[in-house]
Amino acid sequence: MERAERQRLTLERIDPVLKAKGYKTRKADGMWYYLPQDGITVTWSLGFQKKYSFINFRAARITHDEVELLLQRVADEDYPFPWDIHRGTILTTTVRHHSFIPKYHLVAIDTEEEVEEFCDWYLGYINGEGADFVQYYSYLPNVLKRMDELVEAGFTWQYPDKGILSGTLDARFRGLIISKLCNDPNFERKIAWCDERFYDGTNDKWLPYYEKLKAEVLPTIEPQYNI
Repeated sequence: MERAERQRLTLERIDPVLKAKGYKTRKADGMWYYLPQDGITVTWSLGFQKKYSFINFRAARITHDEVELLLQRVADEDYPFPWDIHRGTILTTTVRHHSFIPKYHLVAIDTEEEVEEFCDWYLGYINGEGADFVQYYSYLPNVLKRMDELVEAGFTWQYPDKGILSGTLDARFRGLIISKLCNDPNFERKIAWCDERFYDGTNDKWLPYYEKLKAEVLPTIEPQYNI
């Protein structure tokens, strides 16, 4: 099956379901679906390779606008981690379903029947486990709760397959912003934990942005939640 046919058949199944829920679309290395609502944006994406017959897809991703707008205040053209593909349309992703294990990861899809089976499975995830993830982590204090559980277990906030926050070291920026927004009583402890990483001599390219976050952004944040 050619890529164009695989893409056409897949989108014919996925498009009507997500657009009926109010999702908008953007073509960028495949198809992205995003739904801005009440200060958050939920995103799903599908990609179709020229060389390979598998379908690239992502698990649930949630943008918390209040977090990402604050994070953007530390960035410039030299920021170490590039912004998301949706820059200018939606903000970068705050949380993502790291623990999601994709059944169809790198699995060849070469027939109409296989496309149908993939779409059944993916829509089942979107309407089931994915929907549960979105509902729970749309509430920022629940994100903070998961952050604390990860540290208690010895993991970072963005740890592969277990973490909750998006990004690389900027996940720690997001975590501190979330901590402050939630009026976290352990905020200073989280600052000390992040200091250990950013001042260890191995992350000099991140250090100016971390210091800007602490000096110019975090002090201006008024808590929006009381945990």
